[in-house]
Amino acid sequence: MTFHNYIFFTIDSSIFTLPTKTRAAYREEFLDLLQKEKEVIVYSYATLGLKTNTTMLLWLQADIIDTIQNFLNKLMHSHFGQYLEITYTLLGMTRPTQYSSKSTMHLNTSRKGGQYLIIYPFIKTTEWYMLDFEKRHNLMGGHVMIGKKYPAIEQLLLYSYGIDDQEFIVSYETNDLSLFQSLVMELRSDPVRAYTQRDTPIFTCIYKSFKEIINFL
Repeated sequence: MTFHNYIFFTIDSSIFTLPTKTRAAYREEFLDLLQKEKEVIVYSYATLGLKTNTTMLLWLQADIIDTIQNFLNKLMHSHFGQYLEITYTLLGMTRPTQYSSKSTMHLNTSRKGGQYLIIYPFIKTTEWYMLDFEKRHNLMGGHVMIGKKYPAIEQLLLYSYGIDDQEFIVSYETNDLSLFQSLVMELRSDPVRAYTQRDTPIFTCIYKSFKEIINFL
């Protein structure tokens, strides 16, 4: 899918003052909307306690950005959705990498099955773009080689130039946060790191099925 929207929510605590049957009905309605959606690919994650002002993440994918917006509008106008507040959004697009003409990684954006999803936006320095292409290509080659040492960790790179505040969004799927931390520590010492201007906030998310996330909220 071309467009990806990572949307983080908090839930208004007033929902817990509703009668149990009413709250259950609202949850069922919301669950039904998630399960029956055909035009947008949706993955759900819990973020409670892992980042301020976030309880849930919905990772939305579609080939037309309006499709994502229309689906989100439908969710927010449901009974349960009226108790949700959007607190963070990250918008990006897939495109082929300029550093490898043979790479097709951007074509497969489905969830790979990792229990944990770590997402962060990042921006390169002006100096990075002033380097000639060959220099940037060589630096990225070293960066990629580090990633290949951790084949159990899946990465997705999205481009946000001109459509959101950051330049890129990178996300990782893993079942082992300790292993992922080792990868990040090694990447921090790579020469290309000198050309990173910003790579925060970092969001750590725990995968939950639609039924699990509804019961969790």
